[in-house]
Amino acid sequence: MVSRRNFFTITVIMLVVLFLFQIPEIAKDIWNDYDNNEYEEITETGFREDSVYIATKEDAGKTGRFVVYIGDLGDGSVGNTVSQWCLYTKRYLEAYSSVQDYQPEDDLIPEAVLIDARYFNADEDMETLTDFTENGINLIFCNLPDISVIADHSDLRQMLGIRYIMADNVTAEGIRLLDGFLLGGQKEYKLEEDEDESLQDFDLEMPWYIVSSGTKTYMAARMEEENSNLQNQNLPAIIWRNSVGNAQVFAVNGDYLEGNTGIGILSGMITEMNSYDIYPVINAQSFVITNYPGLASENEEMMMELYSQSLKAVYRDIVWPSIVSVAQRNSLKLTCLLTPQMDYEDEMEPEENLLVYYMKLFREQSAETGVSGSYGELTDVSEKIKLDTDFLSSAMSGYTILSFYRGNMTDEELEETLNADIFGSVRTVYADYDEHEMLVSYLDTNITGQLGVNDGLSHTFREDLRLSSIETALGYSSIVVDANAVGYPADGEDTWEKMSKRLASYTHTYWEAYETFASTSLAESDARIRRFLALNYTQTREDDEICLNISNFDGEAWFILRTNGETITEAQGASYEMIEDDAYLIGAYDSEVVLKLEETDQYFYEAMN
Repeated sequence: MVSRRNFFTITVIMLVVLFLFQIPEIAKDIWNDYDNNEYEEITETGFREDSVYIATKEDAGKTGRFVVYIGDLGDGSVGNTVSQWCLYTKRYLEAYSSVQDYQPEDDLIPEAVLIDARYFNADEDMETLTDFTENGINLIFCNLPDISVIADHSDLRQMLGIRYIMADNVTAEGIRLLDGFLLGGQKEYKLEEDEDESLQDFDLEMPWYIVSSGTKTYMAARMEEENSNLQNQNLPAIIWRNSVGNAQVFAVNGDYLEGNTGIGILSGMITEMNSYDIYPVINAQSFVITNYPGLASENEEMMMELYSQSLKAVYRDIVWPSIVSVAQRNSLKLTCLLTPQMDYEDEMEPEENLLVYYMKLFREQSAETGVSGSYGELTDVSEKIKLDTDFLSSAMSGYTILSFYRGNMTDEELEETLNADIFGSVRTVYADYDEHEMLVSYLDTNITGQLGVNDGLSHTFREDLRLSSIETALGYSSIVVDANAVGYPADGEDTWEKMSKRLASYTHTYWEAYETFASTSLAESDARIRRFLALNYTQTREDDEICLNISNFDGEAWFILRTNGETITEAQGASYEMIEDDAYLIGAYDSEVVLKLEETDQYFYEAMN
C-alpha cells in the first residue's frame, strides 16, 4: 500500500515530467509564426527584368568577353545554348549565317568563333578558318561535319587534330569524362553488371576518330573489354582540343552542346583556353517537393491497397519523415509547393486545418511554403482557379506566397492563375526541366522562372552529366520530387518505400561533390538569380593579384575562380572556399575584390619534372 507521502511525491514527479515534455511543445506551437513567410523580407531586391545586364559591343572592348557564332540562334538547339551561355557569362555575341560573312575587326578580336557544322562548308571555309587560327582566334566546332566530309578533307582533319578515322561507326560501351574539365571530377558512364540498363541513356553510336598525340581529350567513349586498356587518345574521341597556329581548336563529336548541358561544356572550354578563369554564378541549390501536401482525401482505394492508410496519413506519417531525413542528412533547405487538390470531380474538398498543420511543420524545418498549379481530373480551368483561390485566400490569408509551381498548366492557364489577388505576391515560377528552355530567366517584369535540374527519383548518366555541367557554369542545381507520384502512382508497385530509397541514395551520392554551394529555398534562389542576371564585372591580373570590379552590385555576388595549379592565399572584399583542386567559390561582399594567388608546391614539382 502506497503512503500518502509517497503518493504525493509520485504525483509531483509525474507532473514535473509532464511539464518538461509538454511545455517545449506548447511554446513551440505558440511561437510558430507559420502564417508569416520568413523569406519575404530577406529575399527582397530591387532588381527587375529591366535590370538584366546585356553585353554590348562597347562593353566587349573593355572586358574582352566576346564570341562569334556561325549558325542560327533561333533554331532551338545549339544556337539556343550559345545565346543562353553568353547571357549568363556576360559575353557579347555576334551571329552570322556563314563563316564568310564574318570579318574580324582589328580592335575587337573574339575569344572564340563557335561553329555549327550545318553552316560550315569545308570547300569554301578552310582557308578562312586557317587565317583565324594564325591570328590567334580560337575555334569551337559545336558539332562535327558528316564523317564523309572529314574523310575527304585532310586540311580539316589536321585542324581538328584527327590522326585517322578508325571506323565510320562504332557502338561504345560507355563514356569517360576526364578530370578537370567540369566540376565533380572524373566520371565513368559505363554500366556495371548489376546496374539497371535504363541508366545508360547516351547515344553510344559514333564515328571513331583517333586524335593526334598533341591533342587533349576531355571526354571519350569506353570500348569493349578487350580494348579497355587503350590510352585516352586512342579511344573514340568525343570532346577534345587541338593546338593550331596561335590558337586552340575544340571539337565536339555528338550533340552535347544541344540543350542546357552545353553551357557548362562551353564554360569548361573557355577555362582551358586561359591560365585562369573567373566568372559569375548563382550559388543556389534547392530541394523542392511539388504537389505536397495534398489537402484532400483522394484516390483512397489505391492508398488502402498500397499502404492500408489514407492519402493524408501516408503524406503525414510516411512521406514527411523521410523527406526531412534526406534534407537534414544532406543539409538541404526545403521548399514545399502544396496543391489544394488534384481531382476536382470527386467532390472531396481540401481541409483548411490540414494546411495549417503542415505550415507549422514546414516552419519548424525553415521550409518555404509555396503553391502548385498542377491538376488531374478537371473540366474547367477557370473553375479550378476560383476554387483554389477561394480556399487559399481563407486558409493562407496572412501568408505571402512567393513561389509557384506551374505543373501541367499551359501558358494561358498560368497567366490567368497569377492574375488572381492571392498570387499577386509571387516572385518566381518553378517548372520541370526542359532542355530547350532557359534555366533561369524572367517570365515578365517582376517574376523569374526557375527550372528543376534533376528529378530526385531518377539519375541517369545523361542526367549526371547535365548536373556536372550546370554546376560548372552556374553553381546552380534544383532537386525536384513530385509527391503526386505517391498519391497517383503510375506503377502500382512503385511505392514510396522504393522511391524514398532512390531519393536518399541519389542526393547523398551525386550532390556531395557540390556541397560547397549554398542550400536555398526557391525564394532565396530567386533573389540570387536576380542579382546574378543584373551584375556585370571586369577583371584584371597583375603578377599574383586578380582585381575584380563588380557593377550593379547588391550586397553579395558569387563567382567561380578556376586556376591551373594556383591557390588563393588572401582575399580582400570577398570570402573564398575551395570546391575542388584548382576551383574556388568566391563570395564578394564588396564591389571591389582583390585575390592573391600563389603556385602550389605540387604543381611546381610536377612542372619541373
